[in-house]
Amino acid sequence: MQMEWTYVIAVVITGLAVVFLALILLIVLISLFGKFFDSMEVRKQKKISDSQPAQTTPDVQETITDADVQDEDDDDETVAVIAAAIAMMGAGEGKNYKIKSVKPARSKKASGSSVWSAAGLRENTRPF
Repeated sequence: MQMEWTYVIAVVITGLAVVFLALILLIVLISLFGKFFDSMEVRKQKKISDSQPAQTTPDVQETITDADVQDEDDDDETVAVIAAAIAMMGAGEGKNYKIKSVKPARSKKASGSSVWSAAGLRENTRPF
C-alpha cells in the first residue's frame, strides 16, 4: 500500500497548524494569567495603602561602611550601588533612606585581611 503525496502533505500541514495554534493559545492563556495576578497584586497593595493612615515617615539615616577601596572611581561606584540597593529596600514601604557618611571598615583580624574576605570565610565555614 502506497500513500499519495497529497495525503502526506495534508497531514504534515495539519499537524504543524495544530501545534502552532496550541502554542498561540498557551501564550494567550499565560499572558492573561499574568495580567490577572498583576491586577490582584495592585488591588492588594491599594487595600493595604488605604487601610494604613497617611503619615510622613522621617528619614532614616544609615551609615554605610566600605571595604578597602583603592581607586576613588571604584569608591564612587560602590557608594552608588549601595545607595541604590538601600533605596530599593524601602521603595515598597514608602520609607526614605539616606546615606549619612561613608567610612572604610576595619577588619577584626590582626592579619590585615579585608572585611569581605572575613565575611566570605564566615559564610563558607558556617555549619549547616
